[in-house]
Amino acid sequence: MRDLSVKFWEKRGHWVINANRVGLDTKHGNFESREAAMKEAEKLKAQFVLGQDVEAKAKPKLFSVCDALDDYQANQALLQTKSYFDAQKYNLGLLAAVKFKGIPVGKHQMERLGRKAEREDFRTCIQLAITSEGKSVETMQTRRKHWSKFFKFAAGKGWIDANPIEDIQLPKPSKKDVRAPKVQPGFIAWLQTDALDAHAAAFKKAAEKKFKHGQRNHLTISPAKLELMILLSITTGLRQGELRALRRCDYSPNRQIISIRGGIDHGTQTIGRAKTEEGQDRDIEVPQAVCAMLDDLLEKSRFQNFDDLVFPSTTGTPLRKNDFSEAIKPMRAVCPFKDEETGEPLHFLWADMRHAFASNMINQLGANWVDVSESMGHTNPEFTKRRYGHYIEDEEKSQRKRDAAGAVLVNRKGR
Repeated sequence: MRDLSVKFWEKRGHWVINANRVGLDTKHGNFESREAAMKEAEKLKAQFVLGQDVEAKAKPKLFSVCDALDDYQANQALLQTKSYFDAQKYNLGLLAAVKFKGIPVGKHQMERLGRKAEREDFRTCIQLAITSEGKSVETMQTRRKHWSKFFKFAAGKGWIDANPIEDIQLPKPSKKDVRAPKVQPGFIAWLQTDALDAHAAAFKKAAEKKFKHGQRNHLTISPAKLELMILLSITTGLRQGELRALRRCDYSPNRQIISIRGGIDHGTQTIGRAKTEEGQDRDIEVPQAVCAMLDDLLEKSRFQNFDDLVFPSTTGTPLRKNDFSEAIKPMRAVCPFKDEETGEPLHFLWADMRHAFASNMINQLGANWVDVSESMGHTNPEFTKRRYGHYIEDEEKSQRKRDAAGAVLVNRKGR
């Protein structure tokens, strides 16, 4: 009998066995490595040749979804930051309460939700549970994210064959729902001047309170470090997680290049891979002036090892996401820009600095989506075009309308 073949199932992220010859599925199992899959394939082949029932292996003990959730959260508690873990715990509590065929999901047997016969009904149930809440599109996507991560974990453990809710259909954010990448004129200049001054004043005040009253300084990023982080963000398009994971060895001062080797996994302090495969191992050109500031920072840093972080905490660990949120609060308080649609004060985010980079790249390179996508670390140029293209189109359309309206004007000398 020929050997059973194994392959890497990219969609699921693990190795599987084509066990069709022994009466099992063509994508049998869930293995972390090719070696583990090959070893199991040999066992299945031997059992079949010897006439043993391949499916007669001991099955895992039945347990409820609540038990699986407890196991999952115990695992996540070791990896996640407290704020992210609390949000995850809340959302998983909502999942356990959803009723599937009259019974809360948490009380169902885990293996039942993984059955192919139940998968379509369960997917529909979850989809209705999310959409019927009446929450915003962002909240719906948050629910799906936390719930889907749990089922992906369960599939990885072998409790179920596949994530049953991976393909549920939810409303997509409209263009108005997505934060506008088109940065208002003057925003970038303001970030480098008045905004930094506001943070420096707040940082000094917080330091004085700590000195006089022993209060904790909630602003952990110094003005000099924050200025460089902002400049790197708006001139290279680094994601926040990539900025936090940046190491000394990722920076080449002679070439004036930063190489993206990874990023902080969402909700953790762990350095993993970049957000996208295209974003991993990409090289980004850094302006000379920013390189000079970066050289100065690295020279003064007390963390001088080859693989130390460029922007570490006081203990050498990655900065927390909350450190960034706290840093922009005093800047946001004095922000003079208004939301162009609502007229309300602009509630800008750290991600807007990446949008500023994208806007500048588009202004300089035009609709050269390949180059812009490469610098941004996007999955492909089509994604970049979908995300930012309509702003160029809108601007061109507005200009055509201005030209058309101006065509009726008569050029009168001396007027």
